[in-house]
Amino acid sequence: FSGIKYLPMINDRLYLISDDKISEIYSFSKNTKTPLINIGRSMLEELPINIPINGVFNSHIGIFGNTGSGKSNTLAKLYQSLINRIDNIELFSSKSKFVLIDFNGEYGTLESSFPELCQSIKLSTKKDGGKIHFGEKEFWDDELLSVLFSATEKTQKPFLTHLIKSKLKYDDDLGEYLKRTIKIMFGTNPHKETVNLLKSLIPYFEEGDQQKIIDELSLFTWHSGQDKYTHPDSWLDNTTEVMQHTQATYNSNFNVTSVFDEIAIRATLQLINSVSRNYVQYDHIYPLINKIIAMSSSLAKVIEINDVQQNNKPISIISLKECNQSIKKTIPMMIAKCSFLEHKSSDNKIESFHLIIDEAHNILSESSVREAETWKDYRLELFEEIIKEGRKFGYFVTISSQRPFDISPTIVSQLHNYFIHRLVNENDLYLLKNTLSTLDAASRTLIPTLPPGACIISGTAFHTPLLVQIDRLAEESAPQSDTLDLENLWDL
Repeated sequence: FSGIKYLPMINDRLYLISDDKISEIYSFSKNTKTPLINIGRSMLEELPINIPINGVFNSHIGIFGNTGSGKSNTLAKLYQSLINRIDNIELFSSKSKFVLIDFNGEYGTLESSFPELCQSIKLSTKKDGGKIHFGEKEFWDDELLSVLFSATEKTQKPFLTHLIKSKLKYDDDLGEYLKRTIKIMFGTNPHKETVNLLKSLIPYFEEGDQQKIIDELSLFTWHSGQDKYTHPDSWLDNTTEVMQHTQATYNSNFNVTSVFDEIAIRATLQLINSVSRNYVQYDHIYPLINKIIAMSSSLAKVIEINDVQQNNKPISIISLKECNQSIKKTIPMMIAKCSFLEHKSSDNKIESFHLIIDEAHNILSESSVREAETWKDYRLELFEEIIKEGRKFGYFVTISSQRPFDISPTIVSQLHNYFIHRLVNENDLYLLKNTLSTLDAASRTLIPTLPPGACIISGTAFHTPLLVQIDRLAEESAPQSDTLDLENLWDL
């Protein structure tokens, strides 16, 4: 059992407790066979602190602390100590998957320390770099595309769902899709926006056909009095007349260089079809088309779509250091959404999935002003669902942040175990006070004065809060997050 069974009475004898007895207090194993890992020493007694693998790594973990407080070292120490404890690498690789989202490129040393287990994927929107791999079936999914392009829930997401169904129905024949679209857009219910939408696809046609299409479509003008398109040589009263004046466009082929070209083409053709049939409002969907086109170039640099079998190692470090802000927000969302849905599937062979997010406030913030309110709600709801439901499916999340107050309180309160380094902001301390039931008042008062590398450990795996100095990793294994030494830099 744990907890207090007897209370001290007046005139009771006092005893100096031995180191062995203190070590028993700091023992969190249920029996002598429980696997433990060493992470540091108690600050007061300087006794080694060993934490259980069960109870910590099969839980949601929060690592919080101001910059320079040692949280990056703690994150790396936790998982390097776990990997060092693994004996059966083959079994480990077949049963578990770890993905570390590294916003600042700090954890590349993990790959050099464990090359047989780790792969580092350095994404870049500035130059050629690594890419995240998805299969065709995984990628052509309305949930995934909604995440990629920040689709609104009530209008744009159903549009993407219809896009997927249309692709399945008509397979990969974009030429036939174009021909059907031209007939519909000049049919019984023409709309002013459709020709301009078709013109926006000109860069995707074969280069030799582009000028012909420009010349052909420029002859169409909108007659506002009759709500229809006209041509200098015809009133376009029937399909035959339309076909006579759209031969270059009708018989041209698209030059698709990436899957994102295909998405842009399909989305534009579908918008023309849907507007012509009064299925959607042009103003609701056109912003989505703009987002698809604007993001396609960046996404093509960081995502690869094919069905080639990948030789993935169990631990992936995904660096977003050289990515733009849009990709930094989108990629973690995509990874979280897809990995969670895949892990929940009954035929999944991986039994535990561990998503580790460094600088988690970048994607879990409640106070972001750079995105629409509806998309922010969708983003937070996704991670709140994962935090609430993930444990029962063997899906565990570790978040590290220097600004816990910015993170949704729902997410922070659902964490099981905490490693709290120095925090001085009143809002951060207030959040911890209201969300951490396992942290007593005496421990909370120590948080603003903790030295670098020291933290308070508390949570469901520990029967009492611990004040621990986390062991500093060797330079070759440590994350690249140290403060620059100006004395050495300037040779003072």
